[in-house]
Amino acid sequence: RGAADSGRRDILSLLVEARGAAGERFTDTEIRDQVMTLMFAGHDTSTSTVAFALYELAHHPDVLERLAAEQDQVLGGAAPTIDQLERELPYLDIVIDEVLRLYPPVWIGPRRAFRDFEFGGYSVPRGAYVNYVSWASHRIPAVFPEPEAFVPERFTRERKAALPRGAYVPFGGGKRICIGKRFGQLEVKLVTTMFLQQLRADVLPGRTMTVRQMPTLSPDGGLKMRLRARA
Repeated sequence: RGAADSGRRDILSLLVEARGAAGERFTDTEIRDQVMTLMFAGHDTSTSTVAFALYELAHHPDVLERLAAEQDQVLGGAAPTIDQLERELPYLDIVIDEVLRLYPPVWIGPRRAFRDFEFGGYSVPRGAYVNYVSWASHRIPAVFPEPEAFVPERFTRERKAALPRGAYVPFGGGKRICIGKRFGQLEVKLVTTMFLQQLRADVLPGRTMTVRQMPTLSPDGGLKMRLRARA
């Protein structure tokens, strides 16, 4: 605040400069809370997703080979542009979709019932808090056959469009869907792409991964892998 500069476009500066309809601004505490939320929601979730992607690719060399072939054909070793990440790497899209199905970083989310309803033999009153659990719903066999298997092809455009509404919600759904969804997808695809252009990550013999579910989904104790230059 002591060195205000309206020309700066970083998120902290934008929050400091923001004004409401009556000219009110965020307090220092409110700005701190907003920044902490952005760090938590936009950093911890993305790094976990990249880690889980590398883990699954190390266990599925056929998927990794196909992903590398797409990279080489589209990018030719160059860094990807935003347009390429969004439109020209369809196999990367379905790989990340499948990673997010198995490992939704925000695996549980709160909602509030806006009307009375019945569900599974229970009466839920209007105003009651209800949590959705994507860790469980993403593993319903009737919707996702062999739910524990890593199968990116289940997210081809046609198959993804045929999913029941609400079946796949790694970023939540409805009016309260994650505001950072598109940015998060782009971030994960960018980091994964640039990593795989240069490196390979191999699992260490005898090591298994345990998933930690609080506060966001992540490998418990970290994920140790052996890195090597791409051949």
